[in-house]
Amino acid sequence: MITAVTSPAGSGARNSAGGRGLFGSRSARWRMVATVGLVAVVLAVGSLVVVSDRSARTEIRTTDMSLAPAQHRLAGLRRQLGHAEHQWAGARAWHAGVTRSFDAASSTLSSTQAALAQAQANVHSQGVDLGKLDACVSAVEQALNQIAVGQTAGGLATLRGSSLSCAALTGAS
Repeated sequence: MITAVTSPAGSGARNSAGGRGLFGSRSARWRMVATVGLVAVVLAVGSLVVVSDRSARTEIRTTDMSLAPAQHRLAGLRRQLGHAEHQWAGARAWHAGVTRSFDAASSTLSSTQAALAQAQANVHSQGVDLGKLDACVSAVEQALNQIAVGQTAGGLATLRGSSLSCAALTGAS
């Protein structure tokens, strides 16, 4: 049996596997660590994106579900607004008609007042006082009513009393 004694390897010596460790050379180990680190970062960012996307989609679904009743309510309000606008247009048309009727009535009233003033001027110009004429006619009417109900004496007395107001008319003409 032969025993060989070897001395420890010197400082620049390589091992028998060509100077590589378990993962090869040091630069290969650093590349491996960098790659694993980069993969870990990409996985972490990807997980955040997936979680964020899922959260956003859930929020969108929730918003869509709460938006549906609001859209339904809005459609109802739009129908009510259309109905109210239709009624408003009818009210404006009615108002315009009433205004035209009022203007026509006002014009007719003005014409009638002018005609009345003319008639009163004609009556007054003929020397008749309408107040005295009204008093005379009222007294005669009262006397006739009394006679009609059988109060002949009272009717004749009223008729004699009315002769003064009626005489004022005949004397003025």
